[in-house]
Parts: sequence; structure tokens; C-alpha cells
Amino acid sequence: MKKNIYVVCLILLFFAMSSLSLAADDQKTVVKDRKIEVIGKMYGYSQKDIQDTDEVGGTPVYIAQNSKGHLYIVYSGSKEEIQVFNEKGEFLFKFGQKGKNKNNFSSYICGIAINSKDEIYVCDVLRRKILVFNEKGKFLSSFSSTQGLTEEDKKQDTAPSHIAIDKEDKVYISDTANGHIWVHDASGKYLYPLGGPEQGRYPTTAHIRFDKQGRIYILEGLANRIQVCDPKGELLFTIGKTGSRVGKFLRISGVALDSKSKIYITDIVLSVIQVFDSEGNFLGVVKYIYDKGGKKELKGLSNIFIGQKDYIYLTELPFHRVTILKDNN
Repeated sequence: MKKNIYVVCLILLFFAMSSLSLAADDQKTVVKDRKIEVIGKMYGYSQKDIQDTDEVGGTPVYIAQNSKGHLYIVYSGSKEEIQVFNEKGEFLFKFGQKGKNKNNFSSYICGIAINSKDEIYVCDVLRRKILVFNEKGKFLSSFSSTQGLTEEDKKQDTAPSHIAIDKEDKVYISDTANGHIWVHDASGKYLYPLGGPEQGRYPTTAHIRFDKQGRIYILEGLANRIQVCDPKGELLFTIGKTGSRVGKFLRISGVALDSKSKIYITDIVLSVIQVFDSEGNFLGVVKYIYDKGGKKELKGLSNIFIGQKDYIYLTELPFHRVTILKDNN
């Protein structure tokens, strides 16, 4: 009994320590707080009058932006649908619903990306498919994420959890079941596995981002790191590992890049955003945001997206909302 109490106390102590501000590993590293300003908040359709609850509208999870600045947000939970807003957070329309038809979603949709024609690609995890819609939400086509599987893949199944599209409209799909990133053309034709056919090359792979140089940033959640690769998938360097000090993470949850290739990485346990330059050097940490109500701590950071004008869109799970931020540093 005493042993069990001791273990519980250790666990509670771990999480209490993890909520503290990040400390530097040595005296050469200065933990600089970055002042981030709140410029807006977005709530789901029909949720305006019951803000900060999950009564309707589901939870905003993943975000993409088209050439007109419109934001397409995956809402999951009570509903599986895409809600569309302008860049100021004003609701425009929504599309998609659960069902068994080819243009319906299963009970679990995830990543979203938009190509140069403003076509929307959505990962339907349970169907192992990518569904494609036009900018108004009309269903266009779908394709399977299982095309690249070989006999060497232990799991003859896929879990297409996240998706990204490069400037050439090639589609990159994270397969968390096999540790692959599958690359397809815009029509859905399978091309090749990024970095080679070896299973588990990108274990626990999740979000994928690109910078202006064409480098690929791959988030690996359980490994608490970002792999930075060249366009062929060859490793250049990594950012992060497990820990609670500067440059380390306890539960990495999102990554995004601004127009200057600064890298913003969220940690759902530490409840902070760490900021790095394009070479992975630590720049500062965001633990608080500032709005009319004053200084507030970040909480439940599930994902981060940086869109046009370098607006930062942060999904905060406890509040079922997207907070729009601006980094004035």
C-alpha cells in the first residue's frame, strides 16, 4: 500500500514539475519569454452564445488556409465536419457529415491540407482514405492511403493521420501504423515512400511542414522531436528530445513555421510554445498570452498553424476554440 502511494506521489510530482517554466540547460542559454498578443478568438458554428463549452460544434483540431485567406478547420468529437471561417474568425459555412456514402466522413477524421487550386484534402483515418473537396465543400474524389504497402510492412493496414501538400502539389501522408510518409501526386496516384521503403523510418510520425527552401519538418510525437529533412527525406538535423528543459519536450503536439522560417513547437504537457530559428537554435518560450483581460497562461495546446500575415492559430482543447495570435518580437 505504501509503495503504491509512493508511486502516485512521484507521478504527481512529475506533472507538477512539468508545469513549471522551462529552465536553461546551462548559463549560456537564456530563457527569454516572448510576448504574444491575442488578436481574436474563434468558436465553432452555433457555439457563439455558449463559449468555452463543448455543448455543440465539437472541438477544433486541425487547420488549413486557402489562397483567399479562408480557414478550413476540422471539428471532431460530437461532429465530424469542416467549418470554414475568414481570417478574422467570422464563420462562413460548413460541410461534411458522418455517413456511409463516398462523400461522407467516418467517425474519425484528422489532418487537412489545401493545394494550389484551393482543393481540400482530408484524412479519414478509419476508411484509410483521403477525401478531396473543392473550396465550397463539394466532393470531388477520394483515394486510398494503402497503395504503398509492401510485404515488408508488418501492418498490412494504414492510419492516414496527417497530410501536407508542397508547392508542386505533391501530397504527403503520415502513416502512423507503419512509420511511413507516403507521397502521392495531386490526383492521388502513389509515387514513393519519403526517405525509402524501410518501415518505421518516421516512427510516430504526425504533422508535416515545409519551409521556403523545400526542407521538410516531420513531427514525431512519442519521440518528442522534429526531424528536419531535405526534399528526398534525408535527415539534416533534429530538434528536441524528451525532457522539461530548453529545447526538450514532454509531449510535443504541434509544429508550424512563419514566413521567416522561425519554428514554433507546442507542448501539451508543459503548456508552452518553444520558438527556434531555421537551423534549430532556441530563440525563446511562450508561456503567457496577452489580451484585454491581461496576462494569461497557455493551456491544452493541441495544435498550431501559422497562416497568411504570420497570424498564429492555436487550438486550445480545454476551451474548444481557436485563439488568433501575433508574435510582436
